[in-house]
Amino acid sequence: MTQFSVMQKLGCTEILQSLNYSDLFALKDTVASKQINAWTTKEAINVILNCSQNAEELLKRRKVVREAILKYLITHDVVTSASADKQQLIDKVLSYWVQEEWKRKAVINQTKHNILVQARNQELEQKTKEKAAKAKLEVLAQEVKMAKRDLDQARQVEDQLKRQMEEQARKQKEERVRQADEQMRRQVKKQMKKQAEEQARSELEEQIKRKVQEQMREQAQDEAKRQLELQMNIHFNVMQSEAPPLTNGDFDCQVIGEEFCQWFFVLLNSQNPSFGRQPEEWGPQHFWEDAILQFAYSVKEHHTEHHQSSVMVSQRLLSLVKDEQLLFNPNIGQNGMRCVTSPHGIVAIAVAGTIHKNIQCLGIFEQLFGLVRTPVGRSNWKIKYVNLQMKALSGQQEIIQPSLSIELPALMAHLNELSVLLK
Repeated sequence: MTQFSVMQKLGCTEILQSLNYSDLFALKDTVASKQINAWTTKEAINVILNCSQNAEELLKRRKVVREAILKYLITHDVVTSASADKQQLIDKVLSYWVQEEWKRKAVINQTKHNILVQARNQELEQKTKEKAAKAKLEVLAQEVKMAKRDLDQARQVEDQLKRQMEEQARKQKEERVRQADEQMRRQVKKQMKKQAEEQARSELEEQIKRKVQEQMREQAQDEAKRQLELQMNIHFNVMQSEAPPLTNGDFDCQVIGEEFCQWFFVLLNSQNPSFGRQPEEWGPQHFWEDAILQFAYSVKEHHTEHHQSSVMVSQRLLSLVKDEQLLFNPNIGQNGMRCVTSPHGIVAIAVAGTIHKNIQCLGIFEQLFGLVRTPVGRSNWKIKYVNLQMKALSGQQEIIQPSLSIELPALMAHLNELSVLLK
């Protein structure tokens, strides 16, 4: 069980926030033995605090550098020597936290004392008010007794007046009823005549309505036939375009691949503020409900992830550009993109490119998509399968022209695997 005082927890959180992103997550993996995942800085700090025994043990970690502790002491106006070693700084910050904890407890104790004094004063004041209220109630009781006697006399007079008014109201009601009956008879005659006219008009409107419904049904059938004729048009969820040219009785895969990659990576990159475009509508609507994401990346070590469902896949891809601030630059050309299609209409697209953050090129990626057409709409397509592999650059390695390592036989194998998933 972790042993952190309030001040220690706040102080350690502030020191951890000053670490850079890679050191923070490396420290998280060390403390949690790589058994707990974290996607944000806040989650990583919570894992580190919950898995550390105490503040001193955490501060002695190698990733908690001396400069971060010194910066914290200077920020909080703690007098210290700039030449002090890390252990001396740790002792200084632990002592500072103990003093702050004493101050905090002193303030809490003083506040409790003030509350108790205030409560006692309120209790005395309440008792005084109760005594005054009791005396006032006795006076009011006498006044109520006298008022009750006057009220009884007033009620007798009121009952007499009420009987007179009821008799007068009864006579007026009888007269109104008589007049209403006479008026009702006149209205009934008029209503019967009006109903006969409305019935004739209703029959005419019903005939017109049936004719309009028949015309609408014929128009709907014509529209359905027109939609079937447009089944070969390509529409990647939110992008509408004309149907691609046909090649040997099938789709032109190169055209499909280029249009899809241009649409997908512009949509994904727009979620990154540094892309310089208004964010477009990103979400699970672009994926099938049971979509699968296979994600592998290599920085210092190789990591793999598996996500399933349209929500999980869309959120994980979104976190790469929105939370980690990455930008994907696909190589949409003959050397950087492959596309094949099956007899069932399933399309597999593989594309390679570079990964950027701000003005730096961080690495390369290869991404494989499996697309399946929806049975309704103007040939809408949704993403069924995504395989993303990312590799970080080391040293000053440069990329002149990233090439695609997924050759056509391998791409056809992926397409066959995707066809099996759909059975």
